[in-house]
Amino acid sequence: MENMLKELIVVLEDLAGLYRLLLDILQSEKKAVVSAKLDAVNAARIKKEKTLSLIHAKDEKRKEVVGKISDFLGSPPLGLTLMQLAQRVEIPFSLKLIQCAADISSLVQDIHKENEINKSLITHSLKLIRSSINLIVQLVTPPPVYFRTGKMYQGEVCGTVLSSSV
Repeated sequence: MENMLKELIVVLEDLAGLYRLLLDILQSEKKAVVSAKLDAVNAARIKKEKTLSLIHAKDEKRKEVVGKISDFLGSPPLGLTLMQLAQRVEIPFSLKLIQCAADISSLVQDIHKENEINKSLITHSLKLIRSSINLIVQLVTPPPVYFRTGKMYQGEVCGTVLSSSV
């Protein structure tokens, strides 16, 4: 049992490290979006995808270890939380499990907040880009010569007279 608990604690610490890395990537992505550096945004996206795949693999390992522990304890693996497990094991392991659970919970909340900030920044940037494109389209599109009624468009007189003689 001790070996399984030690393995679980190692997996949880690795998972917390990956979440810290993801948080750092999200913060660098925010800076890149604010400074409008497309290359940095793309680099952050690639790092984020790699980190998320590592998190997924580590989470699968966690599920495997928790499954072994729950089989040993005779409880269903899906219903066993870290806090419940901490209540059922000895003191040094229970304290470490509680600490890991608190660290991961805090990191997940920070990641969620940072992700929401990035989402709103990117949404705002896309709105600005769409507005700019619409403005350009309106400026480039010439006004119609004839209206639906068939009347001819009376354009404004424009231009500047520089000299009365050529």
